[in-house]
Amino acid sequence: MILSAVALALSFATPQVANAMTAQNEIAINQEKEVKFTEIKVEELPEAVSKSIVAAYPRYKVEKAFPGDDATFKVKVSLADVKQVLFHKASGELIKIEEPATK
Repeated sequence: MILSAVALALSFATPQVANAMTAQNEIAINQEKEVKFTEIKVEELPEAVSKSIVAAYPRYKVEKAFPGDDATFKVKVSLADVKQVLFHKASGELIKIEEPATK
């Protein structure tokens, strides 16, 4: 009877473990994909991205802009000696900020 209970418990757990492993593999594959960025003129940034940067970094100057092959934008901004790299969705949503570097 105990053996039957263990077998029943394992039959319920196996699909959940398989689903969790599949989800983890998909995340790992997505993280491994390297995004390729190509430089564009700053004026070519989508309006939503430009507005987001001006709102969050009003005194910063946009130095360079790069659209990615995954529909994101990498934008290099600076204020005096502080430089940052911002990553945005085309909608203007900020995704990530790289650590600032100083000269």
